[in-house]
Amino acid sequence: MAKINPRDFVGTRCRLQRLRDAKVLNGWIEDFLSASVDVATASELHLRVGEEFRFEGFGHHISVVFNGRLTEVKEQVDWESLTAGGNARALEAGKTSMRLAVTGPVRYSASPESVRMLCPEMPIRIAFGANEIHGTTVDVGANGVGVVATQEVDPGTTVAAFIDTPHGRVAAQALVRYCRSHSSRDGFCRIGLMFTDMGRVDRPRWDRFLQDLS
Repeated sequence: MAKINPRDFVGTRCRLQRLRDAKVLNGWIEDFLSASVDVATASELHLRVGEEFRFEGFGHHISVVFNGRLTEVKEQVDWESLTAGGNARALEAGKTSMRLAVTGPVRYSASPESVRMLCPEMPIRIAFGANEIHGTTVDVGANGVGVVATQEVDPGTTVAAFIDTPHGRVAAQALVRYCRSHSSRDGFCRIGLMFTDMGRVDRPRWDRFLQDLS
């Protein structure tokens, strides 16, 4: 395996399990050095300095696992500092920023999970039947996108998605994988779309956007 730079994980998602009670929280990697990792999360868990966690990070075709100790907890994450272009609003608002000190061996391995990355806010239009939903992107991957919107759509619905990227509009057929109330914003919902088809112009345009983002 080629030499791995921990900072390549910045902006990708992670999962932490607290060892004392097995509670799980999900978040995004703000920074990752050899001895510590900074995580932004919207979790409602009460966190205490000194708690031990099992950390899993999901990067670009690679994952990382280690045990860590919570050394710092901060409130009110500025999500603009985490996203390329610096123009994302706090629609996917994180409430807590935490720092873990690495306390055990760091193990890397090939990852079967698709990488998801925080992204600049981009307008997206979701059309199905005679209905349309307008929202904004909050995270992206090769085969899907996470959206924040004020209207719901049933999981399992096939939709047409139109995303205004910095490289131009990308159109795709997609399947709604989930739709649920936003954990920290009343009146908003979180929608997950899995792409099922893209045109010959749209796929290279999307891939170019992802390459620039990473």
